[in-house]
Amino acid sequence: MAKPETVRRVAIFNSRPDFIEALSVALEAAGFNTACAHLADIQSGVLDLVAFVHLHKPELIIYDLPRPYERHWNFLRLLKETDSLKGATWVLTTTDKKALEAAVGASGVVEIIFGEPYGVADVVEAVGKTFAEAL
Repeated sequence: MAKPETVRRVAIFNSRPDFIEALSVALEAAGFNTACAHLADIQSGVLDLVAFVHLHKPELIIYDLPRPYERHWNFLRLLKETDSLKGATWVLTTTDKKALEAAVGASGVVEIIFGEPYGVADVVEAVGKTFAEAL
């Protein structure tokens, strides 16, 4: 009897509801289990992040870095130090990779421009590749 495949848990933290929905649908179609949150709700405390992480237990977090880059980069650094998120793997996305790199020195970020010929598929590919490299 074949061993059942483990369903990987992915959280999407983004500022655009249309992109959150499209990415969630694409990841679910690729076999991932998703949980989604709006960045403003996380940053303002409207969403209880500790409860969210406890409930969904994401193994990988797709985190969008919108403008202003410095503010969002600093918030990401705080999130990564949160006890409940220390074990997570992160895939970072932005719509202007060059500006982000110039502002904060970030590298290894997946550039997405929703609605262009690339975007959702690039992030799904990055998620699959990240999980494959972790095995």
